[in-house]
Amino acid sequence: MIALDYAFCLKTGEAICPQENLNAFCLALGQTFSTLAGDSHCQILLKSERSSDWKQLADIQPDNLNVALPTVELNESNQALLLNLLAADDHKLRNNLYHLLLPLNMRGELLGCLVISTSQEISVDAHAKSMLALLLSGALDSHLQHQLLACEQAKHKNTEKKLVQEVCSQKGLLEQLHILHKISLRLWHAHSMDNMLHTAVYECIHALDFDRMAIFLLNSHTGLMRGTYGTDIEGKVTNEQWYCTAIHEHHHAKTTLDKKRHITINEDSELYHDSKEVGTGWNATISLWDGDEPIGWIACDNLITGTPLKSYHSELLKLLGVTMSQHLIQRRAQDDLKALNLSLEHRVAERTSQLEDANKRLNQISREDSLTHVPNRRMLDERLEEEWRRALRYQTPLTILIVDIDHFKQYNDKYGHALGDQCLTQVAEALSQVERRAGALLARFGGEEFVFLLPGSNRENAISVANRALEAVRKLEIPHGDSPVAPFVTISAGGKTTIPEKPNNQQQLFIDADVALYEAKSAGKNQAFVL
Repeated sequence: MIALDYAFCLKTGEAICPQENLNAFCLALGQTFSTLAGDSHCQILLKSERSSDWKQLADIQPDNLNVALPTVELNESNQALLLNLLAADDHKLRNNLYHLLLPLNMRGELLGCLVISTSQEISVDAHAKSMLALLLSGALDSHLQHQLLACEQAKHKNTEKKLVQEVCSQKGLLEQLHILHKISLRLWHAHSMDNMLHTAVYECIHALDFDRMAIFLLNSHTGLMRGTYGTDIEGKVTNEQWYCTAIHEHHHAKTTLDKKRHITINEDSELYHDSKEVGTGWNATISLWDGDEPIGWIACDNLITGTPLKSYHSELLKLLGVTMSQHLIQRRAQDDLKALNLSLEHRVAERTSQLEDANKRLNQISREDSLTHVPNRRMLDERLEEEWRRALRYQTPLTILIVDIDHFKQYNDKYGHALGDQCLTQVAEALSQVERRAGALLARFGGEEFVFLLPGSNRENAISVANRALEAVRKLEIPHGDSPVAPFVTISAGGKTTIPEKPNNQQQLFIDADVALYEAKSAGKNQAFVL
């Protein structure tokens, strides 16, 4: 039988907390469970946000790690197992394996779970299970938020990269477009898509060698084309955004786009306005592209002045098409980037706040004993290392005082674990009031043991603290009918005072304090012994 207890929770927390990404988190989690049971199989499952379906995020086996982003569907056997465990997590033998389900609650909702499967029977401590679930929930949430933030940042960088590329391309083109230079600059400074389209039509019909011009934009997914701005038969700029039709109704435009041509020019052709023939002359259809995707076209002709087609018109109109295509792409990219920036700023602020809250909760959990709410072993180790360095530097005394509840196993056997936990909580509260000087620390060392860390304390003061601790517990008068020492709960204390002579020798201090505790217990318990 394997035991999922408080010590395993601490071990799991120490393994997953330092991990920097989701893969490392899952690997550390799998390795930790493999030390508990060599054939352990862990699955991290996430609940879909918009339904009750479940999907698999990670499949962690002793010799294989598989993390899926995005998540993958559960197979039928895993789906059936999950539904059974959600209905009754009773650790019964199913398919020759024992299974344990840990719910993962994030921001007050059940968003996932961890399923552990092993051939060995599982013994679960309820408090340990709750703590483990809380640890895993916080760490998993943090990594998922980091992953989402990284994806958003990657999208943001790709959009910025695309914009930079378009700007560089536009600058290169502007050096070659002498005729369109002024128009391009004005389009560049247009404050909106609508203003840019109006400026393009107005400037082109006044500066280039043609009389009329209209710009049409195409939705390649629907095949619909809509007007923007154009000119009437007198050459005045008109708003034609009301105009919308299917691209197949415009033979010249459809042929130009289908054959991926940059331009099609027809001489001595019928010229139209509002679907009515208004004259003859040359007309040109100039395609607009975003890569391989058609985004619209430009129509222009010589209806008003009859200016003949010149040799440079083809190249000029091609350059006009390239210029307008680049400006449309750039404007869309800017609009998309503005929207993305606003969305990203909001998401970053939200995710940052969530991560800060999660880190605060995780930091508190990792340094506080969940039952007694006094500092835990990890906090004690960190403070002891810090105080040891300080005492070594300034050659000041440092004391460790180990406190153990006398005959606590008999107490649990007689009164039950619920009252045993209550007894531990009362003793911890009493001991925490014994020594309030700055720097002093009381921590739960494990089981029924507590430790006082007393920086700057000599042996005489340590004895005083120990005696006050004994008296504080006696005053609680917690009944203990099976204790041969007294009719109520008592403690024994053993301590060691030293002035450090070399670094990283804290373990010896614990060994000496433990020897002193043994002396106190050998002498009959309910007393203190300080070396």
